[in-house]
Amino acid sequence: MPNSFKLALNLEAEFFYQQGLRRNKASKFTAALTFFNNALQCKPEYAEAWFQKGFALGCLGNHEDAIVCFEETLKIQVDNCWVWHNKGIALGKLQRHEEALNSFDRALEFNPQAATVWHNRGITLCDLGEFTKAIKSFERTLDLQPDAYWAWNNKGNALRHIENYLEALNCYDRAIEFDPNNVMAWHNRGLCFNEWGRYSKSISCFDRVLTIQSDYYRAWLNKGIALEKLQDYNEAIASYDQALNLQPNEDGIWYNKARCHALQKNVQGAIYCLQKAINLRPDKYLDMLKTNSDFDFIRADKRFQVLIK
Repeated sequence: MPNSFKLALNLEAEFFYQQGLRRNKASKFTAALTFFNNALQCKPEYAEAWFQKGFALGCLGNHEDAIVCFEETLKIQVDNCWVWHNKGIALGKLQRHEEALNSFDRALEFNPQAATVWHNRGITLCDLGEFTKAIKSFERTLDLQPDAYWAWNNKGNALRHIENYLEALNCYDRAIEFDPNNVMAWHNRGLCFNEWGRYSKSISCFDRVLTIQSDYYRAWLNKGIALEKLQDYNEAIASYDQALNLQPNEDGIWYNKARCHALQKNVQGAIYCLQKAINLRPDKYLDMLKTNSDFDFIRADKRFQVLIK
């Protein structure tokens, strides 16, 4: 190929690449793909174009093809930390967690100071149920970036999974210190208190979530669970109602509300809510209802007997 022709192709590839990059930055990923494909037709060994094409595909949920693009990039730039990292992200999205972990480890070979890679490695270890190892990975992130509230939050989650509630709370508090209105940190703090049996404190956390984001239905749901544990069934039902206003097809909320009605011996309310839950998930509840002691107060009622047949 004459040098002048090759130069022209390289210039054309650069033009298409820049157009694609501009659209990636604007989250116009489908349009970006056209330009990256054009760039790669002009210059098949264009590593950056392969990488950005993979990024666009991943953002569109096409993780298998994204991995192919990242692998093409790695044929050209095997030591690129962020390509290994993004391949790990794509593998994780496909539930291929062991492979994802290997990709993050390769990324860290080439850039051991990459706080984001350590963090996402920790997420993958959590997905694998390796919570103690995940905690160490999050700690490496925090050594490099002490104000990374997301890493404090996820370290807290890992500690909560191994029932180290006090340390988990300390982590959520650090996350909140760096981001006082972080909904997830406040919500996870509430979950931690719930699991620890400190229900009044958990309610305070969920209330804080709801002052920040009133339509966060999980906070209404978990506030209801805490109130139910305190046997404040009317307030629990009110919280479940708020959650159902936001997520009317969430079967678990209808079931929880039914349980509250049953514990109050309100047969009609319990039957109505149970029917809603069963309509949404008949495979889940019919067998469960036959043995769940929460419904013993209404078990002899003919309406309940008809419902579970």
